[in-house]
Amino acid sequence: MSLPSDDELFLAIRGQFDGTHRLCELANELGRLHWRKLLGKPVCAESCCERAELIYEIDLWVSERLPVPHPSATLHTETLGQVIDRFACAVVGAYHLLMTLDPADVKVHAAWYRVAELADGYTDLCTEVGNRARRLPVGGECR
Repeated sequence: MSLPSDDELFLAIRGQFDGTHRLCELANELGRLHWRKLLGKPVCAESCCERAELIYEIDLWVSERLPVPHPSATLHTETLGQVIDRFACAVVGAYHLLMTLDPADVKVHAAWYRVAELADGYTDLCTEVGNRARRLPVGGECR
């Protein structure tokens, strides 16, 4: 199974991708939802359901392609869909701060530092899952 790199996800969330990987398409859609929410567009139950559906689609796509974990593999606390959603939210928030505050502001630095942490965590998780050393929880049903 080939998962997109953190850079590919980052670009997808920003809308700068070639659309060749399904997870990048879904990450792009999550990024759009987070932008709408951040910009004060009305967030309705439909948007919340759409977000849950995107997370579920990611989890379903991944679960159908994951290698079988080693019997001693440790359980991660989040599904990959939840991890990508959190990354999308952080990227959108960091860009928003960069566009609205002085780039030298400590809030801007903290937001981008968080994006880097999440990118590293995503990369580590993908490596561990690929090496069968980590297993992901079963994603919940989309309601």
